Amino acid sequence: MKKTFPRIRSFITLAVGLGVAASAIGQAARTPPVVSPVVHPDRTVTVRFRAPDARQVELSGQFLTANQPLVKDDSGIWSATVGPVAPDLYPYNFVVDGVGVADPGNQYVFPNEGFKGSLLDVPDSEPSLRSAQDVPHGEVTYGFYESKALGCTRPLVIYTPPGYRAGAARYPVLYLVSGTTDTEETWFRAGRVNFILDNLIAQQRAVPMIVVMPYGNMLMGMPRPWTPEVAAMYKAFGDELLAQIVPYVESNYRTIPERESRAIAGFSRGGGQSLFTAFSHLDKFAWVGSYSAYLTPEVFDRHFPTLSADPAATNQQLKLLWLGVGKDDFLYAQASAFIDLLAERKIEHQRLITEGGHTWMNARHYLADTLQLFFNERSAIAR
Repeated sequence: MKKTFPRIRSFITLAVGLGVAASAIGQAARTPPVVSPVVHPDRTVTVRFRAPDARQVELSGQFLTANQPLVKDDSGIWSATVGPVAPDLYPYNFVVDGVGVADPGNQYVFPNEGFKGSLLDVPDSEPSLRSAQDVPHGEVTYGFYESKALGCTRPLVIYTPPGYRAGAARYPVLYLVSGTTDTEETWFRAGRVNFILDNLIAQQRAVPMIVVMPYGNMLMGMPRPWTPEVAAMYKAFGDELLAQIVPYVESNYRTIPERESRAIAGFSRGGGQSLFTAFSHLDKFAWVGSYSAYLTPEVFDRHFPTLSADPAATNQQLKLLWLGVGKDDFLYAQASAFIDLLAERKIEHQRLITEGGHTWMNARHYLADTLQLFFNERSAIAR
């Protein structure tokens, strides 16, 4: 046994030595993290992406008019500096040999079923509504309900206003729906609805409210909004909302379960779903917002003839019907035609035509405007 101990001790020493050497080699081989994006004081932005074997890397973003090529250095890191970029929150991604990928250096991800993107926040000289400010904050929670129609568990994101947890008050509810290929998280992550509403409530420019963000994909494809088939998908969403989501919310949160205390609004597909749902259930919703969306005259006339037949009764039921679209939006012609149709049918509404396109920058703009109107009786009188 005495002869064995030195051998064991030598083996342990050798093993420890090899482990230390391997660790040192591993530390030496570990490459430093790539810092991206970097927003400079002059609002130019530098992005970087490590891809030594890539043949081409480009930057795609809603702050650009065209993809921007990146240049590779000797260490295999691609980079580009663009701008200055106007203050806002933008989706962007890299295109690596033709494949879109998110920025690995950026923790802020744009939630979407299709493209994988990141979020670039270029701050203004003064804090914006979308930014986290030193005000009381609401809470964002995740919920799940069982969809009988779809036979699966479905997600919800719910915002409750500051003071909700400690109080006993009941609140009106906004059902806020995202667009095509977006998820239930997109209004939260990219729309910043929680910060916008926190700031508006603190400034006494918005009524404290609960915001429910459902997943708008009804798992039945996405008919184009200009086709008659889209009405079936819109109806499926409305049925799901009234049969499953509203009862779930009103059973688990302190809501005011009255039509005057319910609003529905959405962006793109979510805007079409909101219009169709509200028009189908004016006994349930009194406040409606459409962001970059519309219904075709054929769908409107086929499914909602009574709205045009008795516009006075329609106007009496609607506290607010609000529609916004950007001049560069690919849906601008159809959305503005729908606004004109409402005017021709004498259905009262508010409209906002902005610069810009079918973007989340515009969606946040429309959201901020309508949050100040929902559940505000003065906005109903001002129609």
